[in-house]
Amino acid sequence: MCEAYLKTPMNSRPLDKAESVKLSKLSNAGLECSLIYLTGTGLSKSILDAIAPVRELLRQHGVHDYSKQGQGTSNKVFLAGTIFDKTGAAVEIDISLYRPETKKGDPRIWPYDLKLYAQADDVLAIFVSEKRIHLQNLSTDPMHDLDGSSSDLEIFLSSLQLDYDRVANELLAKLRDLAADGPIESVCEGDTAVGRTIETALGIAINSSKNPDYKGIELKAKRARSKTRSNLFAQVPDWSLSEFKSAREMVEHIGYDIEGGIRKLYCTVSTSGANSQGLLIDLDLDRKRLDELQQIDTSRRQVCMWQLDKLHDRLHEKHAETFWIKAKELRKGASKFFELESVKHTRRPSNNQFDRMIGSGEITIDHLIKKTATGKVTEKGPLFKIRGSSLNELFLGAAREYEL
Repeated sequence: MCEAYLKTPMNSRPLDKAESVKLSKLSNAGLECSLIYLTGTGLSKSILDAIAPVRELLRQHGVHDYSKQGQGTSNKVFLAGTIFDKTGAAVEIDISLYRPETKKGDPRIWPYDLKLYAQADDVLAIFVSEKRIHLQNLSTDPMHDLDGSSSDLEIFLSSLQLDYDRVANELLAKLRDLAADGPIESVCEGDTAVGRTIETALGIAINSSKNPDYKGIELKAKRARSKTRSNLFAQVPDWSLSEFKSAREMVEHIGYDIEGGIRKLYCTVSTSGANSQGLLIDLDLDRKRLDELQQIDTSRRQVCMWQLDKLHDRLHEKHAETFWIKAKELRKGASKFFELESVKHTRRPSNNQFDRMIGSGEITIDHLIKKTATGKVTEKGPLFKIRGSSLNELFLGAAREYEL
């Protein structure tokens, strides 16, 4: 199901059963949707508010960024789009995106000829495919009557569904082939050994890329009995808006000394309270930021800061689709092996749930900063991690689970 947002539009209402079924069809095809609730006033004046979820959808898909658009008619943008009519036929329409001179330039969107396909109190789903805006009226279009038809809509959704599942099925088959061959000998030592071993067996080169591992699917592997938190992604703070301007400053001012002239800042930070270094994080939804603070006696100072939009982008970039693999560790003499056991398949992370879970302490941050005796500073994080028991809550729709 498409995501519900923190700030609900004033004219929203619960979807009825038929609308919910139609929305599920779009979601099941891998489409991320935002909803526009139509009012008589908006239709009569040919004005629709481009509410925050719509703006974010268009920005994330590289279609349009209202924050970079000037006000007035001269800055209006026209794009070609598609609306599906009651028969499931795809109709090309023009869509205007603009910010008026009045009312502080509140973002607007208007699909031309919309009045031919919708009326007041209808719910319009807006989604993007191949950087093209598509619209579907959930209230009047009989999508449930189109199953098995050869309409443009059914062909469109079927092709998306096939493509959406193709890579996942291909990867699952490869993992099952590996499992059938028996335990895989580890290629290295340490906590990352299981993931590196599986990636090597799949022919994936070990690298530091921020992109997903296998044709758009991220691989996360851990030992079957492990109770440790799962790593979501690494993201450095916005140093330009932070009190400290680098990892070096952080480790020098907040870190601790160990043997050999080494100074470290290895710790977990959460909203649940200050850690032994006095560090904690504070979620500010109004300003859309995450602050890391240091508690000093009865006062607090800012250490660094992340913008939530950037964290949301990283979450979607890394975990649009993920295979969470569990493997059993085996020993044969001096050698270590991994036996593949299961995989959990997730899609479409929720920004709302991500924010909520940071606020509740279910998602935490790990610093891994080290300064050597020679003055060299290395930083392996900050790592955003989630409790394994909370993983399902982060994603839209039910996770699929497979035995290997």
